[in-house]
Amino acid sequence: MNRDPLVSIIMPLYNKRPYVERAVESIKKQTYPNWELIIVDDGSTDGSGDAVPRDDRRIRLFRQANRGPSAARNKAFEMASGDYIAFIDADDFYYPVKLEKEISLLWREQKAEWMMSAYDYRVNGVTRRYYMKDINNTEVRDETRVYDNALKQLTVAGWPSDGLFMSRSLFERLGGFHEGMRYGEITEIILRCALMQPRVVICHLPLYLHIDVPGSTAKTPTFKSESSRCMGESMYQLCIDYPEYSAYLMNRAHDYLIYYAASLILKGKGHEARKFLVNGFPLSQDVKWWKMWAGSWLPGWLIKGLVRIRHGR
Repeated sequence: MNRDPLVSIIMPLYNKRPYVERAVESIKKQTYPNWELIIVDDGSTDGSGDAVPRDDRRIRLFRQANRGPSAARNKAFEMASGDYIAFIDADDFYYPVKLEKEISLLWREQKAEWMMSAYDYRVNGVTRRYYMKDINNTEVRDETRVYDNALKQLTVAGWPSDGLFMSRSLFERLGGFHEGMRYGEITEIILRCALMQPRVVICHLPLYLHIDVPGSTAKTPTFKSESSRCMGESMYQLCIDYPEYSAYLMNRAHDYLIYYAASLILKGKGHEARKFLVNGFPLSQDVKWWKMWAGSWLPGWLIKGLVRIRHGR
């Protein structure tokens, strides 16, 4: 590969008309010029697709019926030609050096097949900087580092998609995003990255701004509940695929599946919860399982304090 590699930037778009132009402009200002932006309008009802700037031949827009951000990203990848894959949500934006820094680390220096970076997060007009953390909860803020075993050395959950950058080959091997998930899909693919390719680069420099906006998918309780079930099932399958991490993955699977059962009970769907616990819960019937079983016969408001549920680490 003698030329500078092409970077395909993938953007799922759903009802983000007020923000999408800003996101696109941040990409057009990149110091690294060899990119393409592939936007999939996932059935927007607010005219978001019409707000996409079309004054640059590197920008391509596709439309589909609403299937969720995972399906939109996978569709965009089908249209992508890049050697490397980057992601951006339509309400966020890149800092100008983002792609230049990522290409330098992964292509020029050949440090790994994938990376994540620090970022700024703005909520209610206040911006705070977030750094990746190691397994001891220490922030990676002084220098960019390479870790040989991401799952054992880092805390890998809960990062926005904008910070994920990888080779095309790795994304192909991963098989894309879990299309059953409209919430937590970033955490799920990062975990699979860490298992399939343990070596990762963590950039200490903030390369993008993640903005909390009203009406995001992450704020939809129904999506969060169903995605917890999908996450638990994915973690359980990974236990089988990666037995050396089975204890860690089994604990995560258990937490997500218990959360899903509890969410059904809280919605007054005790019968569905019992059906899931008997027929869909692949793990052993421990104390928490029995608490959920007992709680499924109670009104939803009584279950809230019955069991402490945590999400990952």
